[in-house]
Amino acid sequence: MQSTPLTFDTKEFLRPLLFGLPEEDLDLLAQKVVMRRFETEAVICREGEPGEHVYIVVDGWVGIYKRVDDRTERHIHTGGPGEFFGEIAVLREGARSATVRATEPTTLLEIDKDTFLSILGRSPSLGIRFLMHATTRWMDSDRQSIEALQRANQELTGALQRLERLDRTKTDFIQVSAHELRTPLAALLGYTQMMEKHTTVQDDPELRMLMNGILTSTQRLHRVFNSILDASRVMNEGLKIYRSPVSIPVIFHGILTDYATVIDERKLTVEMSGLQGLPFLSAAPDLLTKAFHYLVNNAIKYTPDGGTITITVKTLDDTEQGAAIEVAIRDTGIGIAPEDLDLIFEKFYRTGQVALHSSGATNFRGGGPGLGLTIARGVIEAHGGRIWAESPGYSEAECPGSTFYVRLPITAQASVTS
Repeated sequence: MQSTPLTFDTKEFLRPLLFGLPEEDLDLLAQKVVMRRFETEAVICREGEPGEHVYIVVDGWVGIYKRVDDRTERHIHTGGPGEFFGEIAVLREGARSATVRATEPTTLLEIDKDTFLSILGRSPSLGIRFLMHATTRWMDSDRQSIEALQRANQELTGALQRLERLDRTKTDFIQVSAHELRTPLAALLGYTQMMEKHTTVQDDPELRMLMNGILTSTQRLHRVFNSILDASRVMNEGLKIYRSPVSIPVIFHGILTDYATVIDERKLTVEMSGLQGLPFLSAAPDLLTKAFHYLVNNAIKYTPDGGTITITVKTLDDTEQGAAIEVAIRDTGIGIAPEDLDLIFEKFYRTGQVALHSSGATNFRGGGPGLGLTIARGVIEAHGGRIWAESPGYSEAECPGSTFYVRLPITAQASVTS
């Protein structure tokens, strides 16, 4: 920025811009203004700085920008010859609300705050014109903001539609692939089970060990494919609910029987309460068993050896579901970060770094496709229920634990009955 000697009639330049201003005030203003020259991209005034001067563009152009964040700005207005700026900060005696830069070599008249306020105090009509000018600039800024929001909304809508198409394509591919692979895998599993029982294998310890390894891996792969197919049905809202009376205690006794060996090996303690005197649910027993199976597996997987899993069941009256059964599965595991509490139910989402997961489905932080909670949510919601998680936070050192809640209506709701 540089100060430039006045080489033109300042008073005559100001007269049409400040029409109605008395001659003595024009004379005073012409004496007080300073002409300054700014090169392209030079900052004339910066957002957040005190407002000490008012500027008038003599020649050239300026851009007015509003900070969006630490690294980006939004252009809100462009001003050319005769344009005022900086008057709002002076009038309200506050900080600049925007940054102004020269977009080309630009000459400005600079009026100090005291002179500007003195002239304005003697000419109320001039104050009204400044207000009208500022209002027009704000309206222009609002219009640009609305147009920018509309463009952003259109872009987001287009991006969302593309993502939905890609997600459907991916889901279809996963479903078809899992279905096609499960058929030969089922045959492989059957043949492996037959070979395991063959006398040649039974009589040879080394062969028996090898066959056990093949059988275990095949069974695990079969479970993975089944999980993928279940998840694809959830994602495509293809779950069919065939209801019959279901006993929650029977479901959990069966699940804990399945996991008895794992619970014993890892020295986990499982406590249950509230299972006596519960009413029957109107639900699909196989799907509900699968959903709770995944929730118990999740508690086992993320609880260190020697930890505790507590299953509590109670009846209550829900404002939306009416008479309901609530199941709470609480663990003393690594917990869930607040920002992950909703994400954990999304398909393929995993807590922590994937590289750290082991291969065992029931080992501490064991492996898996990351579909169990997605399937559980789909099953619960298909029954007209709710599922959510609560946790103080995530810490592998302190193990704050987490609790998964499931609330199911005791009787089928008409809106979700299949």
